[in-house]
Amino acid sequence: MIGVALGLSVLYCRQISTLSRSPMHAPCPQFGLLFRVLYGLFGTRLAEAVLSKLLHTPEKAPQAEQLGGTKECIVGSADLRIMIVPILGSAFGGNYGFLLWDEADEQRRAIAVDPADPHPILRAAESQGLRIELLLTTHWHFDHSSGNRTLAKKLPGLKVVASAEEVGHTPAVTHRAKDLELLTLGRLAVRAHSVPGHTLGSMVYEVYNSEVPSVSSAAFTGDTLFCGGCGALFEVSATTYHASFQRLIARLKPSCRLFSGHEYAEMLMQMAIRREPNNEAARAKFDEVKLKRARKQPSVPSTLSEALAYNPHLRATPQQLAIMCGCGL
Repeated sequence: MIGVALGLSVLYCRQISTLSRSPMHAPCPQFGLLFRVLYGLFGTRLAEAVLSKLLHTPEKAPQAEQLGGTKECIVGSADLRIMIVPILGSAFGGNYGFLLWDEADEQRRAIAVDPADPHPILRAAESQGLRIELLLTTHWHFDHSSGNRTLAKKLPGLKVVASAEEVGHTPAVTHRAKDLELLTLGRLAVRAHSVPGHTLGSMVYEVYNSEVPSVSSAAFTGDTLFCGGCGALFEVSATTYHASFQRLIARLKPSCRLFSGHEYAEMLMQMAIRREPNNEAARAKFDEVKLKRARKQPSVPSTLSEALAYNPHLRATPQQLAIMCGCGL
């Protein structure tokens, strides 16, 4: 009986795995049976519960320090404040959760983005006298969505947003966002951009102050775009990923600030320089990142215009992107 149960569990995980399937999604990386089963398991409620128990910061405990000892900080103007909160220690290479608010909002309402370690995010909000009313999830992976259930329980009436393409994967969702859908919280506006690539339902959330157009917008890219690279290609083709990048480039202003979900900048900028050794913008960005990291500061944000100069993934053809993402063309 145990063998039968184990076999059925393996078949179930393989079936629910959302990894790309060749040649349906070609060109894409080739995933073996074991990885497909593990990826399916990663998306189950059981995996979420176990990983939460192991990795979430207990309610009254200090959170684990990230590699490099990144310090939380606040950036932006009074019209769009952004708190960058290092979360989950070094378990996934260094995640960021974000809190956004408008200082003119007397109700102190805030937006949380990918608060995957819930108690540090709640403490950060409390330190600024904020009430989180809107939660944005860039994609379903544990290190971006696993704080949703706790925050939904702690904050009655919380609006939890995720992609309409990830039904059954993202926890505690109350609203399924579609491409170019607009959400608001006071003067802050959120525009959702569908960017399939890292996952089928990956979203980038562009946030701006609807009454102060002079303030640059901020885009929260999750694992879609990093400083110097992009997230692993899991669920669709490199051609689709490329189209997502082109859509973002066309839609976002050059001055838009990009906030990625991980602190991978030093590693990825080194790789970018190896790909383009004569790219002076990449070398300058790498020097800037090294200085920030030496001071325990986050490497984010960069503007879109900067990223276009130093990130080869944004300038690659579909064929080049396929090779960069390991599609083995």
